[in-house]
Amino acid sequence: MGASSLFIVKTNQGRIEVVAKKLSLLGLESALRMEELDPQFQAIKLITSRMSFGSALTLTTLNSIISYRLSGRGEDYWNEFALYVSKASEPKSLIDAVKLVTSFLTTSKINVALRTVKVSRLLRASVARVLEPSRIVEQTSDLRNFAKELAASLKSKWSSKTIVFSLKMICYAYRAYYGKPIIAPFNIPIPVDSRIAKISWASGIAEIEGRDVKSWSDVIKVITSKPRNVQRAWSLIAKRCRMPPLHLDSILWLVGGFIVKGSSRDDAVEKASKALSRLVSRDVNEVFTIVSELITRYL
Repeated sequence: MGASSLFIVKTNQGRIEVVAKKLSLLGLESALRMEELDPQFQAIKLITSRMSFGSALTLTTLNSIISYRLSGRGEDYWNEFALYVSKASEPKSLIDAVKLVTSFLTTSKINVALRTVKVSRLLRASVARVLEPSRIVEQTSDLRNFAKELAASLKSKWSSKTIVFSLKMICYAYRAYYGKPIIAPFNIPIPVDSRIAKISWASGIAEIEGRDVKSWSDVIKVITSKPRNVQRAWSLIAKRCRMPPLHLDSILWLVGGFIVKGSSRDDAVEKASKALSRLVSRDVNEVFTIVSELITRYL
């Protein structure tokens, strides 16, 4: 693909305003409704029901930081993880938790790629004091500081995809345990994975200069390698529509899942509109106008 310095990911202010206006029609309540139905939330709910909250938070975070390059759907992977750890003895320390997640990783049918790298990441996490089951509840009272501490142990950027994703899963754990939504702060950016990369370009908020974009694979490689401008754009949209980025992610991630190779824009918009309409209990025609602005161009 060439040196990363040869291309630039820019954002389109005009499209940011249009997309923000449309997403504001859904509102935060729609995102919270979707999250409660998310199979990943249900998986975390199982974990929190089988052990102390501190242990559940530690296991959730550890699994989050290795949840990439999966060979199946993320929903299925989290269910696989939840079933495994809920049947095991509760880890009383961070070391015990790392051993349990490592044991799971060696048997997982979905998290197969880069296992050696992921085990090394878990070992680095084993010295992150913020992850100790006895401390993690207190430490996660400030998610941004928690992310920075965790990132330092992992030698990663605190705004990187898996770190930010772990914060979303932590919010899920709080909701599962306390039975009510926990609203994430606005200062946590969206995790930019393949789906968010695709919808960032499809919506027109992201422009790639210095590289011919010929496939969705090109879009994903470029935007995920330089996510900061895209994260800033979605954070701006989040403020405009009064929906924190981690919750906005739930809507975007669903719609982005319908952007696939071999499909057409019309097909993607129609299928995404129907799915989103069902989940948020809104008129499909209203939702169609929103999704049409999230998928304005196609490859």
